[in-house]
Amino acid sequence: MTLAIAAFIFGVVLAYFNIQPEPVPWVDEPVFEAEMCERSPNTEQVVLKKSEDALKQLHPLVAKRGESFVRLASSCLDLNVRLTSGYRSAKEQNELYAQGRSKPGDVVTNAKAGQSYHNYGLAVDFVIIHNNKADYDLSADNNRNDIPDWQELGELGKALGFEWGGDWDTFPDYPHLQMDFGLSIRQLAAGKRPSNQATAPLADVLKPLVD
Repeated sequence: MTLAIAAFIFGVVLAYFNIQPEPVPWVDEPVFEAEMCERSPNTEQVVLKKSEDALKQLHPLVAKRGESFVRLASSCLDLNVRLTSGYRSAKEQNELYAQGRSKPGDVVTNAKAGQSYHNYGLAVDFVIIHNNKADYDLSADNNRNDIPDWQELGELGKALGFEWGGDWDTFPDYPHLQMDFGLSIRQLAAGKRPSNQATAPLADVLKPLVD
């Protein structure tokens, strides 16, 4: 009996470390319809230019959906969004972790180097720009549609296949979007990576809008 129990436990442990879970299907529908979006490639490009640096060194799909996030926020939600961070080196991550601890400032992350999806090119941070200033007011409704802007952007991000940090129960991170492709931080730290052809869910309402 003891050997049987030991074999069972050993099997569970092996399964835990070797079976890759399926990606979480983040397919919450945004509040707009495709017909409501007045696409202006030139205007979108002007807004997107401010985010170009944050799109570098990202997984191809994260970069593509991150670009769509900025474009659709502009054309469909009338919100000016800027990506402020994308890939983050180990040094940059540790410097950010030190903020509010060994360095001045507020604590903005609980992740040390290697513990953030930013360190693997799988995450972006963003901010709303209103009246030429960063607007982190969670109750703001700058497009005047009776829905908080941050909630709308969280729904848009999830509809594009991202996990939104604003949904987290502990230490919610409203400006954060990530795609894990079914890989945990433990697996990424061990050297596993999603292929460049990896996919993520896309809400039906966005399919006519995303190239």
